[in-house]
Parts: sequence; C-alpha cells; structure tokens
Amino acid sequence: MVFFNGTMKLTIVEADDLRPTDFATRHQVGLIARSTPTVVDPYVSVDIDDVTFARTTTRAKTAKPTWNEDFTTEIHSGQNIGLTVFHDAAIPPDEFVANCSISFEDLVDKPTSDIWVGLFAWFTAVDFNYVAQNCYEFIF
Repeated sequence: MVFFNGTMKLTIVEADDLRPTDFATRHQVGLIARSTPTVVDPYVSVDIDDVTFARTTTRAKTAKPTWNEDFTTEIHSGQNIGLTVFHDAAIPPDEFVANCSISFEDLVDKPTSDIWVGLFAWFTAVDFNYVAQNCYEFIF
C-alpha cells in the first residue's frame, strides 16, 4: 500500500459524453425523448480519502463540459483521489452523475502522460495527467 505525502496540483480540464440523470429525464417519452438533447449542469467534487477539498464551477446545459480549473493541496498519508460529477439541481440535493477513484499506488510508476479512465455509472471518459516528484497534475 502506497501513502502519498506532498503537494498535489490538480487541473480539472474536461469531461465527455455525460448523460442526464434518470430524475432529469423522468418526463421524457416517445418522440420528445429522442429529439431532446441530453444535457446536465455538471460540476466536479474532488476528495482525498473521502475528505472533500475542491469543487469546480458549474457548467450550464452541456454533455461536454470544459473547466480548466487548477487546485493545489498538501496531502499527508493520502491513498485515493476521488472525482464525482454532480448535476447542479435547482432544488437540492444535487444529483449524482458519475464517479471514479484513483489510487496513488496506481500512479507511482506512471510516466507523465494522459490516461483515460471510465467513470462509474456511464463509462464517461476522464483524462488524468500525472507529474512525478511529489506534485500531481490531473486532467479530468
């Protein structure tokens, strides 16, 4: 088991092919459902070992949001990075769209490169870029 100690720089860049929640599409039937664009108002919540430390801004009505937002944090004995996409609902609570968890252990031997992983729920693409020497940069 690998524990990460150091500074993590996180850049949330984009997501692709986000699908609306079941709640958002509950009234769409027949031809209306096929002709209506599928969009959400997504934002990303970022946590280290189940402790939330960052949240992106909400992007309105899109299935392909682009954020390009940077976050930096000090990590002590970190094991996992969690990314959760939510739909920013007009009336709380916000709706879960998809998520993934990346172990620092999985990143230790990776060179600086882009890695696409699927989000749990819809297998949406997520792009991660890892930079060595106690500084991590991820492109989501």
